[in-house]
Amino acid sequence: MMPRRFHVTSFRMPNPPNSKRVMRPSRFGNPFPITEQEDAATVVSRFAQHLEQHPELVELGRRELRGFDLGCICPLDAPCHADVWLEVVNTETLAATTAG
Repeated sequence: MMPRRFHVTSFRMPNPPNSKRVMRPSRFGNPFPITEQEDAATVVSRFAQHLEQHPELVELGRRELRGFDLGCICPLDAPCHADVWLEVVNTETLAATTAG
């Protein structure tokens, strides 16, 4: 079963088993905030492009995040950079996740 995203509802909330958080200020957080000019889908797209330009971060993510459920504060029904991480770290190539 492929790892999934979970919703972090409180910073004090314990992580579920076999999971890690990928929120700011961690090195796996999305550096692009949602603003009045950029919605969640836009900043998630920008994050995917950011990973394409930083293969060293992708490799670090593969080593540290592969196989884990990933948590963020984004609602589960909204776009989230954790979904990008889940796809990138659990597939063989970044190109496979960004093609199309």
